[in-house]
Amino acid sequence: MKIKYWLSALILLNVLIFAGCSQTTTPTTSNPVTTSTSKSDVPTIIVADAFNLIQQNTSNPNFVILDVRTEDEFNTGYIAGATNIDYHAADFQTNVGKLDRNKQYLVYCASGIRGASATQIMLNLGFKQVQNIAGGIAVWIQVGYPVTTPTITPTSIPTTTSPTITTTPLSNGLQLSLSINTARLTAGETLQIDVSEYNILTTYNNVAAATNWGVNGLTIGACPDINVLPFGVAVFQGHYDAQNISQGTPLALFEAVPCVQLIRLITGYDFLPDSNDAAIMPGGDLTSPTPMSATETVKGTYSKGIQLTPLTSGMYTVVAGDEWGTLEFLYINVE
Repeated sequence: MKIKYWLSALILLNVLIFAGCSQTTTPTTSNPVTTSTSKSDVPTIIVADAFNLIQQNTSNPNFVILDVRTEDEFNTGYIAGATNIDYHAADFQTNVGKLDRNKQYLVYCASGIRGASATQIMLNLGFKQVQNIAGGIAVWIQVGYPVTTPTITPTSIPTTTSPTITTTPLSNGLQLSLSINTARLTAGETLQIDVSEYNILTTYNNVAAATNWGVNGLTIGACPDINVLPFGVAVFQGHYDAQNISQGTPLALFEAVPCVQLIRLITGYDFLPDSNDAAIMPGGDLTSPTPMSATETVKGTYSKGIQLTPLTSGMYTVVAGDEWGTLEFLYINVE
């Protein structure tokens, strides 16, 4: 695994310092569509090919679009014709197992992470034709493809739903994407945060590393120094935006653990075309890239790093930021 390679290399470097001082073609029920496989061999399809595949199968009863986001996310906008089965639901595997294994499935989520996991589950269950949309609906929307929202009947009481996904394209050809599993959380429930960096160019994109973090406290995992990804996340109690985020204090989302102090020697990221996979430079290998995506789960905050306290009621700000200075904001209400 590429992250393990970097950890080993960085630890070895510190020891020395202290001592001295794929693409394949997957057949479909219609026209063949070029797919790639991730490190877990999950068939993946880029949004342009996914859009064409949908157009070719608009009247095909054996073609199914499967949205594996939560119901709240689905209701903010989905690909027309999609069926929603929540990946986080306890009975997800049971519900998916009821589907016809002989049909063709196009799977997506917010940013591609849950979609890949769902695709793997379906393959393990014996489904033969399953593809995950790379970058999820975030890239679908960014490219400009349409989404549909549920129709509210006259007897329904409309409610205001905060967005659960946000994306920003950068001048360097990358796109930072942040999504959460819900904008309304009951105290004690788990918040899932998905974040990714996606190359929206159709060519390889070699981007130099930077240190222009837009806010302090962004991290992936409990030990920021061993993070080789170019982004991080943080949660703040209250409502913050780009103008006042520097005044906030990020919550302690991780239990205190011993962390190795390492020197970060990354010089850049070589992204595959239309992908969130990249080789970490120097020494990265494009034949075995590292996914530029991560998922964090938040169950509460840690007092003094050891005692977990559930999030109390009120407004919270979820922030994702990358080393090139981009910040994304989403908001949740804990009831």
